[in-house]
Amino acid sequence: MPAPVETSYLRPAFLTAIVAAIVSWAAAAVVVVVASGTSGLSVGPLARTAIRTWLVALGSGIDAGPVSIGLLPLGGTVLCTALVARAAAWVVADPLDELAAFAAASAGAFGAIAAIASAATNVGDVHTSVVRSAATGFVVGGLGAAWGSVQRHHDGERWWFTAPAEARTVVRAAVPGLLTVLAAAAVLVVVLLVTNVRQAGDLWALLDPGFGGGIALAIGSLLAVPTLVLWTASALVGPGFAIGSGTSVDLTGSQLGQVPGFPLLAALPTPGEFPGWVFVLGLVPLLAGIVSGWRIEPGEREGLVPRLALGAAAGALAGLVLGVLVGLSGGAIGPGRLTDAGPPPLTPLLVAVPVMALGGALGTVLSHYRGARANRPPDTSSRGRPRLWKRHEPAGADRRVGGS
Repeated sequence: MPAPVETSYLRPAFLTAIVAAIVSWAAAAVVVVVASGTSGLSVGPLARTAIRTWLVALGSGIDAGPVSIGLLPLGGTVLCTALVARAAAWVVADPLDELAAFAAASAGAFGAIAAIASAATNVGDVHTSVVRSAATGFVVGGLGAAWGSVQRHHDGERWWFTAPAEARTVVRAAVPGLLTVLAAAAVLVVVLLVTNVRQAGDLWALLDPGFGGGIALAIGSLLAVPTLVLWTASALVGPGFAIGSGTSVDLTGSQLGQVPGFPLLAALPTPGEFPGWVFVLGLVPLLAGIVSGWRIEPGEREGLVPRLALGAAAGALAGLVLGVLVGLSGGAIGPGRLTDAGPPPLTPLLVAVPVMALGGALGTVLSHYRGARANRPPDTSSRGRPRLWKRHEPAGADRRVGGS
């Protein structure tokens, strides 16, 4: 009789998914109770609302009569991923040999829990997407489990998907390029928020959310910051973004009508044409690609052409990830004209990849000639006029003797 197959990763994987789901539901329930201003809600409606809140934060979207919200709240998705990672770091006490299998099993279990929760709470006119719940739950569960294992055991090197050193070099060089664009977009968002802080305060006062509603609104605003950063990154790349049909914000100007009364949207620029110098911001993706290419060290490959390919690949990979993130950040935020909000789904990807690949190639060229100059042996010849340091050198004993 054959021996049973070892599946030591299944128990921690299922336990990770269950613990993460329970903690997420509890956190969502606290937010619901605080936002409602009372703790006297019956268990059924409270549990249903908390689970729906978690699913929306996960990225399921929600339909409530004529109102449809399909926007992926990236801040909420990152928070859910962090909760899964925390659960994995707590559950996986000992290093696992089947790391990829553990992440895959956690992803499947968490996605199944999200799909079941969505189907169970789809009653009345309020519905969340079962398919989107399963898909986003799968991604969040897998990434969170891998992240938690790396946090607990510091074994990130074991998670590399490929052995060739060139692939690892490209991935490592792409990260700073991606972060450069996101950092520039974040700085712009902060500057615009500080500039329009009075308008944000007026929107807050107009909503008059109260104490509990204010806490919920503040949490929602914080979770919406990554989405606004990605929209700003889309403007830096070129395509820009929209807040409703017939509106647009890009480096040429802002054409906006009525926008939702959300305090964070006070960071939107004033409608009108921008000054000419704003076009300089369009160089940010190219400069980010140069940062990626610069990170290709001279010793990675012999010769300029092979290293040029690595630099271009690093910039293209950074542009690919940026384009995917920006494309996922759009979606419906309400009925009517608000069914079209955020960047276009494909254009940022088509622009970011070639621009940042070009920047990666330029950065590699700069890095190559920097390394060539650094490795050039110093000129020690004594031809020509004596160096300044020799002419002003203090007289030695031999000079004093010869001159006496």
